[in-house]
Amino acid sequence: MKEAQVILNRLLDKFENSKHLSEPNTSRRRVMLRIDKRELPEYQYEDAVVRDAYNIAARELEQQALVRLEWARKQSVLSCIVLDLERVAQCYECADRVHPRKKAEEVANIIMQKLADNPVPWIAAWRDAVCAQVRNSMKVPTYCRGNDGLLQELLLTFQRYAELSGSVTMRAFSSQCFHDTKYFERNVRELFLTIARKYNTQLAAACTEAELGARDQLAFLGIYARPELYELSGDCAICLKKGELRLSAAEPYGLALPSTLVSEIVDIELKNICCITFIENKTNYDEYLLAEKQPEELVVYHGGFLSPRKKKLFEKLAAAAGETMQIRFWADIDLGGFCMFENLQTVFPQFEPMRMEGRFVEQYHKNGLKRPEQYLKKLKEERNAGRHTLFVDAIDKILQYGVTIEQETFLE
Repeated sequence: MKEAQVILNRLLDKFENSKHLSEPNTSRRRVMLRIDKRELPEYQYEDAVVRDAYNIAARELEQQALVRLEWARKQSVLSCIVLDLERVAQCYECADRVHPRKKAEEVANIIMQKLADNPVPWIAAWRDAVCAQVRNSMKVPTYCRGNDGLLQELLLTFQRYAELSGSVTMRAFSSQCFHDTKYFERNVRELFLTIARKYNTQLAAACTEAELGARDQLAFLGIYARPELYELSGDCAICLKKGELRLSAAEPYGLALPSTLVSEIVDIELKNICCITFIENKTNYDEYLLAEKQPEELVVYHGGFLSPRKKKLFEKLAAAAGETMQIRFWADIDLGGFCMFENLQTVFPQFEPMRMEGRFVEQYHKNGLKRPEQYLKKLKEERNAGRHTLFVDAIDKILQYGVTIEQETFLE
């Protein structure tokens, strides 16, 4: 009888959200469905057919000693249906539903079985957190309450991800996992990224610095929708396993290297270069090449977040440049720009900001981007915590005028 199933499932939902499950023997409150509070919305007591069907189902459950009934009118309209807490196990059986304690153990065991030795730190952090949660609170994640199909697929992607020796395209990764090049993108990607954003601190920081779409987030993790392109211009040579690529032939416009080529780079020859300039904004990069680039300068389009392959290219560039060459970075004068600078500074210790000082905020504040109080509060908190020390004067001006300066403003 479907009415009996509805009643039991509604009661068990309330039971699972009560202290009777999470903290047994600590609550004296009843688990019940109050009709006047619409806690059993299916019970339409003004419709005689519906009301009678639910009344019959409720009486049968009472005869089985699973519930107790309270009536608003003599045996005609229900007032309340109360779960018998001594018969919860039988209620789960009658509802064809797994008790949370059993489900929690099943989920924890599946996760530990599949990921016990997973070496990826953020996956291991998720594993430990979820297993602790389900065992302590007996609440399983929403994506494995109905059945464990999606959980099994997620665990498979975590296993395959840990086995990667380098970057991979999203289609190839999907094929490795499911023998279907589009299955991961359509069915698992969003959950995969939701977990990665929460437990991968570097990805979380990158998402804070810039608005990263799903494909950028995957690229950060080494899974690419398509190869990235890295643009640069200068009188230098890229030494590859199969030969030498001289960028001077493309002056002043530069060229773009596909990310798949990075692993083939043996060396970067910079004998004619005395300064490297990174520019975050594409429009400013293009304009700078035509109007400002110097003959002994290598200009690199940074283009937002620092993905693993882009970082590998920059590390090769840092090795070739050494520790004495001037290396500069120009980005928006805002929190995202400050964080990008600090990320790149781990690759280039001598890194210095370019056109990101407080005097530029002073100069361009009338055309600045108005920021909400919450943004300014966060920026002030980070300054007071000792972060972004190279940009204190810029932060003070941002807080003074309530605006940040986008790179395009310099072109106006």
